[in-house]
Amino acid sequence: MLTRGGVKLGIIILVLLSQSCILFAQNDSEISTFGIKGGVLLSTVTGDNAIDQYAKKLGAQIGVTGALYFNPKLSVRAELNYELKGGKFANHEMNMNLHYATIPLYLKFNFTRDPEFYIYGGGYGSYLITANTKGTYEIIIGDDFITENINEDINANLNHFDAGFIVGLGAQGRFNRWADIFIDIRYTQGFFNLNNNTADLRYNFNYESFWPVQEVGTPLNKTLMFTTGFVIFIDPR
Repeated sequence: MLTRGGVKLGIIILVLLSQSCILFAQNDSEISTFGIKGGVLLSTVTGDNAIDQYAKKLGAQIGVTGALYFNPKLSVRAELNYELKGGKFANHEMNMNLHYATIPLYLKFNFTRDPEFYIYGGGYGSYLITANTKGTYEIIIGDDFITENINEDINANLNHFDAGFIVGLGAQGRFNRWADIFIDIRYTQGFFNLNNNTADLRYNFNYESFWPVQEVGTPLNKTLMFTTGFVIFIDPR
């Protein structure tokens, strides 16, 4: 369920992206670029007793990116990515899987040129496409040790909009006249409560012996991403 604040932030991001496209068309200080990227991310959810915030869930990221240069060292970047986030349960072999469509928008500063070493920072907005809990749940009832396979759709139990900040660094070098190759590391932290408070059982299953209990404070996304890809130059250098 989208909150009023989430809708407003989504509108702001769309306006910023549209203004970036206008500036992109007017910019002559650097060759225009677009890119493709992919990689892995290590994610967890903080503020939820059922999730081990120190154990990292492995996920995937894939997307496209574009750049608007203010000068050769400073640019604004926008991306459109698919990202698999979530977390690992604290006491069972289960994952919470959160599939997002994400739009990051950030400023990038290059310390050097060809190759580039850079840092960047900004924000992102995400929309939750689907979510589930999946894995093996183990319980002891009397003298019996019981294993249950869990695959539950929890999409309706979570807020569909998330937003937060990103910071990162990386390196980019020439591959040929048309393209550069880059490698990048990024940290992201969400600001929006994942829980929408509509479901008594957030994970759609309940056993009296489940521990920790499903009580929750303010669960937030947190990820560390490692990506690589190609930046394509519209005009060869």
